[in-house]
Amino acid sequence: MISLLSLHSAIVRYWNQYKLKKLKFRYFGTNIKICPNFKLGHTENLILHDNIVLGENIFINAQGGVEIGSGTITGPDVMIFSVNHIYDSEILPFAEELSLKPVVIGENCWIGARVFICPGVSIGEGSVVAANSVVTKNFPPCSVIGGNPAKLIKTKNKEMYSKAKEKSIYNTFIKAD
Repeated sequence: MISLLSLHSAIVRYWNQYKLKKLKFRYFGTNIKICPNFKLGHTENLILHDNIVLGENIFINAQGGVEIGSGTITGPDVMIFSVNHIYDSEILPFAEELSLKPVVIGENCWIGARVFICPGVSIGEGSVVAANSVVTKNFPPCSVIGGNPAKLIKTKNKEMYSKAKEKSIYNTFIKAD
């Protein structure tokens, strides 16, 4: 049984690597781990910096541009959109025109499971987004946010964050397959 699981795991890993090699990214850093069942749209507008882990079943539509900073980790089932239909038009239910707004996630962020990030959002470096949150607005560095819509819960100690960053404590455990 273990050998079947190992074989399945190897097949999934190589299939994901094959799919990734066929995509053309605006920028694709080093030591990036993208877990199985990912869906990445418009990768020509997607910037992934170094040491990133994107959780299982992540969905990113980068049509309007998406940038994810170094050291950022996402949980499973995260959805990031940089595009939306224009809904306040004379055409029902929405216009065919699209509203493109870039999404920027700073370095060393932790995005919890099943988070939804809306077009035009900027999340400052060192921030934490609680699971099941819907992020509809910008947040400064070192924010701890959560809810629907996401609100600022607290601010992390910026001095402690800066020291940890200098010592490279963040993400020393991440190893890409």
